[in-house]
Amino acid sequence: MRTEFSISKLVALLAVSVTCVLGGKVWAGDGYTVVELGALRPDGSSVGRHMDSVGGQVVGSSGLTHGPDTRAFVWSPTTGMRDLGTFQGGDYSEAFGVNDAGTVVGDSNTRDTMRGFVWNVREGMRELSPLPGDFASRAFAINNSGQVAGYSSGKHGVRAVVWSAKLEVRRLGTLPGGTYSEAYAINNAGQVVGMSTSSSGTRPFLWTSRDGMVDLGILQGSESCKAMRINNAGQVVGSCTLGSGSRPFLWSKEGGMQSLGSLDGTAYAAALGINDSGQVVGASQTSLGGRAFLWTKARGLQDLNSMIPPMHDVLLVQGLHINNRGQILAVGSVHHDLTHDREAHVDDETHAGPLHVFLLTPVISPH
Repeated sequence: MRTEFSISKLVALLAVSVTCVLGGKVWAGDGYTVVELGALRPDGSSVGRHMDSVGGQVVGSSGLTHGPDTRAFVWSPTTGMRDLGTFQGGDYSEAFGVNDAGTVVGDSNTRDTMRGFVWNVREGMRELSPLPGDFASRAFAINNSGQVAGYSSGKHGVRAVVWSAKLEVRRLGTLPGGTYSEAYAINNAGQVVGMSTSSSGTRPFLWTSRDGMVDLGILQGSESCKAMRINNAGQVVGSCTLGSGSRPFLWSKEGGMQSLGSLDGTAYAAALGINDSGQVVGASQTSLGGRAFLWTKARGLQDLNSMIPPMHDVLLVQGLHINNRGQILAVGSVHHDLTHDREAHVDDETHAGPLHVFLLTPVISPH
């Protein structure tokens, strides 16, 4: 069942309390309501990276499909997509994380380097300084305490770091024998995950203030792994390379590391987001091209395109984030010349076009 709506009708559909919504098209189905968030310019693409726990704010980057001038954005149902700008002298920025207070983190270039930033409505964009002696920094995640995870780089290499709410930087180091590390996510307990080189190769790590950096291991037969997200229950997701492909993994203290497989057994899949219920989203290559997926313990991997109302000119290719309400942030390839046949849409192996951001909100059954 599918109905296409204008933006003015979204209020009756979304399970969030808003008075108006700005963005693109809206689709309603039995499972999800889908909102296209639009782009900063009509001829541009946009990629979402993260959202807050209630889906009220989404962050990412938007710019030309091919070319410079990409900008970090924050989107809300009431204000639409807002350009966060760049540091002085820069022409590029990207937002990767947002907490429930609406504080955004990401990075921007300057005249001569790249610096991580923290942004809020009151203070605008503030710089996240690298470690002493380094010249660049990047920020990928922020928790509700204002702690930020990312890395610092310079002539001595790249090191995972955490910035405090006061913007003080702390080195997390590397795994034993390693020379390189990056931090990609931080939960509300201050646990950090990412990747580090080690004497055994590239490995996913979990860092805590008590235990330092711990190697999470690898999937059997894999060559290297990295951890991308951690939820507030301490579960970690990421991916491991196996030959020419990769497999998504889910790690927990109780169960260790398990493979989540791929949609049809093809070579490539990666887990990119997890919520506190253990639901996982990511991307999987199939014989028909890239597809966004949702993984649950009960149902395993499911193609998100099979769970949403038919959107005809859109194919969801990556699931980036899922919050505790079950809302999913996805990236879709838009091709307005596709046939209006559902099967042809799903099976279009050459489907290509600008990337747009989509917010999927579960429909709550009255029963």
